[in-house]
Amino acid sequence: MTSLHEFRILHVPGQYGSSRGEPNAIAAACNGDSSPLRKPSRLKPPGSAIPAFFLYGEALQAPDERLVHIETIAARSKLHDWAIRAHRHRDLHQVLLIRRGSIEVHLEGESRSLRSPAAIVVPPGAVHSFEFEPGTKGFVISFARGLVRELAAASPALSETLDRPLARSLDRRALDATDSWALTEMLLREFGRSAPGRHLALRGMLGALLANLVRLAGTVTSQEAAPLPARELVARFRESLERHFRTHMSVAAYAAELGASEPTLRRACLAVVGETPLEMLQLRLLIEAERQLRYTSMPVAQVAFYLGFDDPAYFSRFFMRRMGLAPRAFRTRDGLESERRRGQR
Repeated sequence: MTSLHEFRILHVPGQYGSSRGEPNAIAAACNGDSSPLRKPSRLKPPGSAIPAFFLYGEALQAPDERLVHIETIAARSKLHDWAIRAHRHRDLHQVLLIRRGSIEVHLEGESRSLRSPAAIVVPPGAVHSFEFEPGTKGFVISFARGLVRELAAASPALSETLDRPLARSLDRRALDATDSWALTEMLLREFGRSAPGRHLALRGMLGALLANLVRLAGTVTSQEAAPLPARELVARFRESLERHFRTHMSVAAYAAELGASEPTLRRACLAVVGETPLEMLQLRLLIEAERQLRYTSMPVAQVAFYLGFDDPAYFSRFFMRRMGLAPRAFRTRDGLESERRRGQR
């Protein structure tokens, strides 16, 4: 049960809709419940389109799988009169920690007023806007989905915490009993450095900070956690996904392998991670595509074949629809294509 100062959304609608009727993990990507608590926010942008940013106000780009970014609340919000308009991030998780002040949160169609200390979890794709009390103190930590996947391999509870929107006030004594504020200060200092081992340090500090967040969230979400059978089914689905994602097996085939019906698998995935099985399949393919394009010298066509696509053009449409740029353009940005060509000489 949620309190007046907390809400958690069990299903974040994905960009591909339902898996119903889709023959495999790619078809939906290549072929083209909430009740408001207040009047519409003044932060809603004109028109129906919700803009997608890398970080607020910045053009979309595919994040490095290792990306960690931290800044103070004031660093960006003060420039916008402490009002962040409705938007979403395509591939970044965000965690906001409010140390002092208040905030009006609009997250996936629900609104809450929170006073510090507070924590807000924004999964990739979740539409959100904020109105901060001027002078609010706190931090915004952004990090790539690939990094969450790595960290969650050692702690499945991390995915359960980060994959569903959350906004709640925190118990000050419980928060002070953790190292959260010290870790955010350390993370901010390390982020501003350019020194050997910087990524390793950022990853370690982020992992420790998120572990504290899991503990704090667990004090109020134990009754909302998915049942153990659902968590076990999703864990087995993830394992099967790792073995077969390049074969483009259908959701029905995965369900049959796991000894479950499609509706049962779908309900479990929505309850545990807030995504449908089809969305999880597509994300896994996308992560692998980014890895191959970024870290290997394989031509785009070869990457497509490696990922199980019969037609490189079909792969390009899949990648373009999800990332907003073609595979070759992804490589060209940041000099990846020129590095690949040099490696072939």
